[in-house]
Amino acid sequence: MAKKTVKTICFECHSRCGVVLEIDDKTLVGVKGDKDHPFSHGYTCPKGRAAMEIIYHPDRITQPLIKVGGKQSSRFEPCSWDTALDLIAERLLACRETWGAESVVLGSGTTRGMAPYLNRFLTVFGSPNFMAPSNMSGGPIVVGSSATCGFGMIDPDYSSSRCILLWAHNPEASWPGLYLHDIKKGLEKGATLIVVDPRQTNYAKKADHWLQIRPGTDVALVLGFIHVIIENNLYDKDFVETWTSGFDQLKEHVAGYTPEKCSEITWIPAEKIKAAAIAFGKTRPGCIGPGMGGVCQANDAFDLNRALTILSAITGNLEVAGGNLNCIPPTRKRSCYGPDFSPFHNLPREQAKKKLGLDTYPLLEFIPIPSPPQTVWPAISEGKPYPVKALGLFANNSVCAYPNSGRVRDVLQSLDFLFSVDYFHTPTTALADVILPPAHWVERDDVEDLLMKNHVFCQTKALEPVPECRDEKQILIDLSKKMNLEGYWSTIEEALDFRLEPIGVNFETFKTMGRFKTPIQYKQYEKKGGFKTPTRKVELYAEYLIALGISPLPVFREPDEGPVNSPELMEKYPLVLTTGGRNLVYYHSSHRNIPSLKKRSPDPLLQIHPDTAKSMDLEQGEWVYLVSPRGRVEIRIDYDPALHPTVVHAPHGYWYGVEEGWKTLNINMITDDSKLCPVTGSVPIKALLCRIEKKVMEVAS
Repeated sequence: MAKKTVKTICFECHSRCGVVLEIDDKTLVGVKGDKDHPFSHGYTCPKGRAAMEIIYHPDRITQPLIKVGGKQSSRFEPCSWDTALDLIAERLLACRETWGAESVVLGSGTTRGMAPYLNRFLTVFGSPNFMAPSNMSGGPIVVGSSATCGFGMIDPDYSSSRCILLWAHNPEASWPGLYLHDIKKGLEKGATLIVVDPRQTNYAKKADHWLQIRPGTDVALVLGFIHVIIENNLYDKDFVETWTSGFDQLKEHVAGYTPEKCSEITWIPAEKIKAAAIAFGKTRPGCIGPGMGGVCQANDAFDLNRALTILSAITGNLEVAGGNLNCIPPTRKRSCYGPDFSPFHNLPREQAKKKLGLDTYPLLEFIPIPSPPQTVWPAISEGKPYPVKALGLFANNSVCAYPNSGRVRDVLQSLDFLFSVDYFHTPTTALADVILPPAHWVERDDVEDLLMKNHVFCQTKALEPVPECRDEKQILIDLSKKMNLEGYWSTIEEALDFRLEPIGVNFETFKTMGRFKTPIQYKQYEKKGGFKTPTRKVELYAEYLIALGISPLPVFREPDEGPVNSPELMEKYPLVLTTGGRNLVYYHSSHRNIPSLKKRSPDPLLQIHPDTAKSMDLEQGEWVYLVSPRGRVEIRIDYDPALHPTVVHAPHGYWYGVEEGWKTLNINMITDDSKLCPVTGSVPIKALLCRIEKKVMEVAS
């Protein structure tokens, strides 16, 4: 029997850890960490190690399925690929003919690297509408920082930093393969560690300064940091004078955000705020590590990321070793979200401006991110601003992944046509008209540069796909041929060669290289004569935003639900609920049916202070109802003595193994999407109100 090993990268989350796959007679038998990988250094998480369970799981979808019996039916029948693709092609073309190409939306989840291929497909089809959860994961960071300094502040240089500030970021659970090695190196060199988080994560336990913030008050705390740093003359005067605009307006704006005032708002003692701010101001270089969800799921997410960028700028930490870098992917305009693929950049202007969300969030025309799901739902259910009739979802369990699940499910059920591409049946695939089975990441070739700093990595196919499963790129190629779309690639290799053209190699050569990197460039603004902003400086006071109806300075807004804005509601719902903290075992709602993963984390756990729980006669491990103004879900009590007595945390993504689990276990049944960040469309799920009700046990008669 033939045995071999294949070096590649794992696609189970955005860390993209290096792995070595062990193949025996065309079967995957082992997954080990690649010690030569420049980021993960041999690390693998439970998700990556579960690859064999995923590939060979008896419930894996391994042939196309078509719904029978009408939209309300739960019955699917197997069919051929030709039959499934013919139906999809027919329905999408009919939508374009009747309603215009914009009536078709394609969406993906947060992994699998499908953005360039879906965007190119949409471009040749004619639709500007690519939907992704960027508005609640990373998008506000890119928009807020780009509006301030011209680039996305997503690359902290932890290993060379003397002060690491983790803001709403728990990399042990969310980005271990990408960040842990560098954070460890930085701390070993003596870096000061500051952690801002309502929960006492492992890093919070190790921190020199842990600021246990009231959920939803982050902007006030950043403005407080800026106030202390300016008040104590700890800012970088040379950088501020030469490379920023609006310092005087900023200074006046933060004057009222004293440690004492910020303490009232955030529930953090004033002396702790001052000490942490001084530590960050004095200790250079310092970098800010923003949580991809933590700083993006608020009603003032844009202002928060503007404020964090300003904090980095005035302390002289932008584009310096040990600070916040501006890493340009080697693939440049053909990177994952590069403009060479984007419908917005390649369609005729009139059609491009139909992109869902532009009418509500005008800044997204200049700093484009995918259409927020919350701008797609009204187009489906109300025809606003125009009708959306067909939706294709790739690795996207919208019913469980997005806030207000009841609404999401109703909207998807009302859709004229839905097709879904996923490994397993989910509450979302149940609503589809057609389900297509994709290849697993070990069964496909690809390249990856998203969030990979100055690197692009090769993903090498180790196995042929399980019979009847297809690489998603091949699915799009086959569909484009069925639809006679001109301008799409004819082979996967052609698509990958196109992506790699900026580095001067084809994919066949790239497979022998494994990865490619370009040197990190520091202080690019000096070489280029400024930042990529209207004033060519860091926009501390961004006057150009006024014309768009946006404050030129970061503004703190109290959470819509909370002790300040809704005290009457808090009488009925006395606990502050924060949700969405990542779980290393899972990637959002995926793979809940994998035995080794489910064994590690079988049930949703409500973290709550023991005194709070005991005051309500709630025991450790007890199942209860968690109730918000929008409904209730079932969850188990988990004592956490480090939590603030008024704050509870609930995880997301639980649904599997319980009848109608999307309704009974899924935290998004009680989250809200009605009041969004007015600039980015972000969802305020980090600061809501709730109460706990005892779950009455049913007694058999």
